[in-house]
Amino acid sequence: MAKRSRSPRRHIAALLVLFILCAAIGATQPLPQLELRIEAPDQLQVVADQISRFDVTRFEAIFRLIGQTDPGAPIRVVLVPEDSRIARDTEPWVAAFADGTKDLIVLFPARIGKYPYDSLEIVLHHEVAHILTVRAAGGGRLPRWFNEGLASTAERSWGLGSRSRFLWANVTSGEPSISEIEGLFAEGSREASQAYTIAHALVRDLLRRYGSSLVPRVLSGVATGATFDQAFVNITGTTVSGTTRLFWQSAGGWEEWITFLASPYTLWTAITSLALVAIWQHRRRRAARRRQWEEDERLEATTWEEHRRKYRIH
Repeated sequence: MAKRSRSPRRHIAALLVLFILCAAIGATQPLPQLELRIEAPDQLQVVADQISRFDVTRFEAIFRLIGQTDPGAPIRVVLVPEDSRIARDTEPWVAAFADGTKDLIVLFPARIGKYPYDSLEIVLHHEVAHILTVRAAGGGRLPRWFNEGLASTAERSWGLGSRSRFLWANVTSGEPSISEIEGLFAEGSREASQAYTIAHALVRDLLRRYGSSLVPRVLSGVATGATFDQAFVNITGTTVSGTTRLFWQSAGGWEEWITFLASPYTLWTAITSLALVAIWQHRRRRAARRRQWEEDERLEATTWEEHRRKYRIH
């Protein structure tokens, strides 16, 4: 009896399954890990040990955002105490800075704890993003708003805290142009904090508007010799200033307010605030009634005493 040949459909199905499995394995395969070389004086050795235990796989999000897979050379992370000369020469609100040309990150651990330097891990994540972004751009010049906005996007999600800070920055600074946003970074702590928040929102809006390929393509364009503005126009078909105006007209305005006001946290906060106001008013009325009762009792006692003396009542 002749053997029956397998159906071509079964071969095709088997190949499809094999392809899907290979794609799944490739998608879940972790990227090469970045090496950090930590340097610290004796008094900051505890902080250095803490950094050495951080989950370096978190940096994979940065690689994917900028479209890179090569971790490159190790990055030096230098911890600096507050009594050092470099700390005295650095603005007190600066908790860290990165030098992409030297693969160097300098951290001031004593200054970490307030936005945008919420935690040691967030600050390190932010500065590593700067180093990797500079590498992806081939050392080419990037505007401060894009560099900081990209690092903020890599380090944290656009949650309620980010929305709240953005709305407050919008209220206090208005709708600054791209050059004005750039200038805020060079001013004081409050202005710089606003600049970080706005830059984060702007880069996030660019990714939403033009897709995740925008960042790698812009960085690649800068790496091949184009200016940032030229690379941006070549990819988006519009200028940075034009995109900024669109940002303030859409995601920078009512959309964020509506999302913020409609969030469960905001609603519960409003309900709790109303309840606290109601409790306060109730207690205030009770206190007023109690004072009135005491005043009535005092007047009644005074009237009775006068009446007793007048009619010599014992």
